[in-house]
Amino acid sequence: MKDLHGKVAVITGGGSGIGRSLAHAFAAQGMKVVLADIDEISMRAVEAELAEGGTEVLPVVCDTSLEASVHALAQATLDRFGAAHVLCNNAGVAGKVDPWSGPMSAWEWVVGINLYGVVHGIRAFLPIMQDQGEGHIVNTASMAGLIAFPGAAAYNATKTAVVAITEGLFLEMKGTGSPVGVSVLCPGFVKTNLVAGQQWQQRLGPEPPKSTDALGQMIETILADGVENGVDPDGIAAQVLDAILTDRFWILTHPEMRQAPVERMQRAAAQENPA
Repeated sequence: MKDLHGKVAVITGGGSGIGRSLAHAFAAQGMKVVLADIDEISMRAVEAELAEGGTEVLPVVCDTSLEASVHALAQATLDRFGAAHVLCNNAGVAGKVDPWSGPMSAWEWVVGINLYGVVHGIRAFLPIMQDQGEGHIVNTASMAGLIAFPGAAAYNATKTAVVAITEGLFLEMKGTGSPVGVSVLCPGFVKTNLVAGQQWQQRLGPEPPKSTDALGQMIETILADGVENGVDPDGIAAQVLDAILTDRFWILTHPEMRQAPVERMQRAAAQENPA
C-alpha cells in the first residue's frame, strides 16, 4: 500500500470527527471514498465537501452494530467501485451512563457499536482484501484500550477488546503471509462529538440526566474538558495515513500519554495496585 491514488477507502463514522478528517486525508491522496454513518445528515455534508473537490464519494447509511448492515456496506462498495483497499473501523460512542446502576441497554449500545462494529467490519471486508491481494485495516481503539479510566467501564472494555482483536489480527496476517496490513489507532483526547450524545436519541430515547454523584460529575467534567481542548482530528488522520503507507501497527497519537501504559504494566509486573 505505497500508492493510494485511485484506490478505495471505506470509513465508518465518516460523518464527523476523526472519520471526516480521514475522508479528507484519503481524498487528498486521490482515493475514492466510501462514507458510512448512521447520521445521514452529517454524512451528506461530508460527501458534499469531498465532491466539491472532485473526489468520487459513495455515502451509505450504516448501523455498524448490525452484521447485515455492514455486509450491505461491503456489497455497496463492491457494486460501486469493485474493490476496497483501506477500511477504517472508526465508528464509536462513549455512553455517559453509570455502568452499574444505569440501564443495561447502555452497555448493549456501546458494545454493539464499539466492539461488534469492528468485528463486523473485519468479517465483511477482510475476504475482499485477501481476494484482491492487497489492503489495510485500521481499527479505532483509544488510550482507554491501554489504560483504564474510572466511570467508563463499557468504553474501557470495548476499546481494550479492539486493541486485542487488532493485535491478534496483525499477527495472523503476518503469520500467514497475508497481503493485508493492520493498524490500531489509540488516540487520547480529540476534538470530536464523541461525548456530545447526538446519536443517543436514535437508540435509547432521551439522553439520561447528568451524574449527580461526585465521581460521576468529575468524570463528566474531565471528558467534556478533554474533548473540548483535544487535538485537531486532522492531525490524527495524518498519522493514520502515515501508518498505512509505512505498514505500522501502533498509532499512539498523543506522545505525552505513551508512558502511561508502560507504567501500568510495570505495576502489574510488580503486583502493585492500580494508581
